[in-house]
Amino acid sequence: MAVDSGSKPKLLLGQDEATIDDKGRVLFSKKKRERLGEDFVMCLGDNGCLYAYPADVWEPMAAEVLSHDRTNQGRQVYTRLVLGTAVDELNFDGQGRAVVPRMLREMAKLKDRIVLIGCGDRLEIWAEDELQKHDASPATYGRDRADLINEARRQMRGDL
Repeated sequence: MAVDSGSKPKLLLGQDEATIDDKGRVLFSKKKRERLGEDFVMCLGDNGCLYAYPADVWEPMAAEVLSHDRTNQGRQVYTRLVLGTAVDELNFDGQGRAVVPRMLREMAKLKDRIVLIGCGDRLEIWAEDELQKHDASPATYGRDRADLINEARRQMRGDL
């Protein structure tokens, strides 16, 4: 995550409406581009939207997962659900756009109107209509995937 002169992380904050074109390109605000950094990672989040992480946030998270025994069933499930959907080394073109890979666009149901939400250390990317469904029923929307990921995380860490 980008840092200021005082070495404090610059948080991803605020909400922007955007569009995604037929090639998967999204225009990000200058502030969000700066805070995601030159290379960033995108994956399917636990609630069905996409998460975009600055590389310096993603790398320690991935390293923590990979530090667990590869025969650990929780690690196996978690890596498939999270690392298995991740695409790294994403970046912005000269016009401030980034391409959302087709696989991720389809998984998150992104088409036309989308919403970018800064969540501190990550950016959530939602299809506008899916965000409305989530907001109407946040306790149940995307619960199956979230429960699988949370259970795998607990099992991986031995928190069961």
